[in-house]
Amino acid sequence: MFRKMTATVLMLAACVPAAMAAPATMQAAVQTADGLRLQTVETPKPGADQVLIRVYAAGVNPVDWKRRAPIPGFDAAGVIDSVGSGVTAWKPGDPVVARVAAGYAEYAVAFAGETIRKPATFTFEQAGGIPVAGIAGYRAAEAAKIRPGQRVAIIGAAGGAGSVAVEVAKTMGAKIIASGHSSQQAFLKSLGVEEFVAYDKENVAARIKDVDAVLNMVDTQVLPSLGYVRRGGYFTSIAGGPGDDKCAAAGVTCVIITGAYTTLSQGDALRALAGMAEKGQYHVTVSRTFPLAEAAAAQELGRTSDTTGKIILVVDPRAKQR
Repeated sequence: MFRKMTATVLMLAACVPAAMAAPATMQAAVQTADGLRLQTVETPKPGADQVLIRVYAAGVNPVDWKRRAPIPGFDAAGVIDSVGSGVTAWKPGDPVVARVAAGYAEYAVAFAGETIRKPATFTFEQAGGIPVAGIAGYRAAEAAKIRPGQRVAIIGAAGGAGSVAVEVAKTMGAKIIASGHSSQQAFLKSLGVEEFVAYDKENVAARIKDVDAVLNMVDTQVLPSLGYVRRGGYFTSIAGGPGDDKCAAAGVTCVIITGAYTTLSQGDALRALAGMAEKGQYHVTVSRTFPLAEAAAAQELGRTSDTTGKIILVVDPRAKQR
């Protein structure tokens, strides 16, 4: 009887996924007085309704250097290491993408509801560029209430969020005019942009007029780009707003996408993007990768250049796998 019971217990145990046993400490890019430095820190643990992810790749976004958290980073792709209480949708070993806290690290915690299965067509590097830019770009397009055939201008279209907005707007049937640096024209045309305006060579205001909607991704272009929208149109921005008085005077509906935006949840936006990815309607272009130890250089590139697509930190060599 004892042997039979033991065999049964062993069989049941084999059916239950075990945690992947993260170490007590990990490497992370920590914000210090001298900038980002690779340090050994305590590995986080998942709480209720949370998962712990073994990070393979982490996206770099402007919010990372603007907020200057002790450990920056909100994007992560990797595999589930362990799950907290109440989590039934995920198990150790699942390949995932998530909106995380402290993503510039070997392990990061995410809420289960803000975690999606990695699109099978994406490498972990590509998937690491989805969350922040993907959510922002998707929300900006969704909030503009785009209808088929409408002319939509996307300002800062070649960046992480801008390129997402281009692809989402295309699925909605928009005719897109995009602004960007002249070096980004070929990339944007490859995404399906019909008209391109090079801000370094042309007068943008002279080219973009009376559009049905503007999706703005650039801090310095909030006020100018409001003027591109026809009366009765939409202005959405992930980079701040022009003020209610200016929107009212222009006769434009303004929607400002901030961290407090709740019309479309982060989890729902991620799931919508995953669906687009599986249909080949959404892509992430990785423009440059850096090892975790060079997180400071990755941020500097993002701050000082007209990037195309996403800058990614490679945390684990398996980041290039699908």
